[in-house]
Amino acid sequence: MKYFKKLNTIFYKHQEYQRWCSILEDIKAVLELLELSADEQLWQEVQSNLTQLQQELETEEIRQLLSDPHDQKGALLTITAEVDGADAQYWVSMLLQMYWRWGKSHNYQLDVVEISEGNEAGIKYAT
Repeated sequence: MKYFKKLNTIFYKHQEYQRWCSILEDIKAVLELLELSADEQLWQEVQSNLTQLQQELETEEIRQLLSDPHDQKGALLTITAEVDGADAQYWVSMLLQMYWRWGKSHNYQLDVVEISEGNEAGIKYAT
């Protein structure tokens, strides 16, 4: 079963690579046509294909960065207001909210382990 999963992964990556090559070939062909005559529709097609390819490559880059077996394990994030003041503490609370929403939207299990409320407003630190 383990080898089948590896083979399936290799097959999927090969298909993905072939698709990217196909997109690049399409872009190349359209650019050659654009050299002959300027066409707004063709130009928009090139831009659309480039944007699609860029997004897919960025997604793959992140997938590769997070492909280590240890990446499936949990992590701790601590946000700290290094200076004592309402603005810094408020910023920590905003960051905590943003990370919390991002984690929830990506279906991560989240827990606040430790939190220290600020003197004036916001949060001094949170883990």
